[in-house]
Amino acid sequence: MIMKLRTTIWTLLAIVVLCSCNTGSTSREFAAAEIALDTEINNQSNPAKVETQIERKIIKEGEISFETSNLKETESLITRSVTEMGGYVANDNVFNSEGRTTHRMTTRVPADKFDLLLKTISESAKKLDRKTISSLDVTEEYIDVEARIKTKKELESRYKELLLKAETVQDLLAIEKEMGILRTEIESIEGRLRYLQDRVSLSSLTIEFYELTTSSFGFFSKLGRAFETGWNWLMAFLIGLIHLWPFILLVGAGLFVTFRFGKKKQAK
Repeated sequence: MIMKLRTTIWTLLAIVVLCSCNTGSTSREFAAAEIALDTEINNQSNPAKVETQIERKIIKEGEISFETSNLKETESLITRSVTEMGGYVANDNVFNSEGRTTHRMTTRVPADKFDLLLKTISESAKKLDRKTISSLDVTEEYIDVEARIKTKKELESRYKELLLKAETVQDLLAIEKEMGILRTEIESIEGRLRYLQDRVSLSSLTIEFYELTTSSFGFFSKLGRAFETGWNWLMAFLIGLIHLWPFILLVGAGLFVTFRFGKKKQAK
């Protein structure tokens, strides 16, 4: 029944296009055909049934922070574990602050290896400060995007058939215009599908680990830094004055003239 309905729709569309010489009318028929095809495909698809036929699409992400006694050994463990699990390190940064050195890595591993990587790193941590795991179910969006791509591609194939049957230049140009718009929409939707596939297949784990430094920061060190800071401020002040030398010269000349004029007036 569905096949007969689809064949009837496109047969009528082909007849209207071949018999019409009006470009505006042709475009309206294309739009009507697209709506009819969308409605037909949506009516024959059962979302609940589709969801039972595929696995759930879950985007899993996590973040963990802990203290370590050796940064290099921990970094080597993480890199080796991620590589063995078929993943890779997406970002790698090191930060130095007073009293500690922090290493932050963003890793991506296959979704089925995410829990194993998290367990391996947690067990190696000297002191676990924070662990956050989040899961986002994108099954519904995934199914919707796949259905939209299927619908658009079926419509594109119909346009190709009509293109071969076009008899006038107006019909030919109208069909090519609609096909160009449709191809742009297909590429955009396919890009979204690739993004979802990448996020679902590879889970992200951000790992932050730090090592406390043992170097003391006593009175004499603070005193030395204070002298250094004061000297830098003094140099900056002098450089600022040099930049303002024309204004200083004018102010000095004005004060000198005022002072001399005042003395002469008092003498008289």
